Amino acid sequence: MNGKTVMRRLRPRVGTMMAVTAATVLSLLPAVLPRTSATQAVLTGALEAMAIGIAGVIRIVLRRRGFDLEERWGTHRVPVLLVCGFAVAAATVNATHWQSGLRAAMSMAPVGPEYWLRAAVGAAIVGGLLVGIFRGVRGLMRVLRGGRRRAHAMIAPHPPTSIRDSADAALAAVAGVASGSGEPA
Repeated sequence: MNGKTVMRRLRPRVGTMMAVTAATVLSLLPAVLPRTSATQAVLTGALEAMAIGIAGVIRIVLRRRGFDLEERWGTHRVPVLLVCGFAVAAATVNATHWQSGLRAAMSMAPVGPEYWLRAAVGAAIVGGLLVGIFRGVRGLMRVLRGGRRRAHAMIAPHPPTSIRDSADAALAAVAGVASGSGEPA
């Protein structure tokens, strides 16, 4: 695997960035009661994990219908990332003012940078754990269902000259595939 392939895999998809941004902004909407950083982290991480799953399902459905969002918008990844970052920053500033106002009315300390640092790290941990668990369950279901099996195609180096040669070649191919090597025995 070359470095270009690795970098292509590490770049987030445009649809995933937009879904995670929408989930983060949704989690930062004003609440009636002040939230602790742990509560904010769990809410944000759970919503982000759900958004990643929903974005994946939508991507599969659209791709089967012949529409690839990454093909159309993949070249605009950086501007989309900047807009998403601005949306999250604006929602965070709004949530800071709202939370500080609520806390002042309840005679509590206002939120500060450490609140958002704990919330961001906690959201990343919760979201990462949930996505990892769901991907693990999906992989386990594929293995149990037999989705990892692949048909091995054998190409004979030279065409058989008789029926006996054909039968021998077929038996050798079946024996190789049955042994798991994929090569004739």
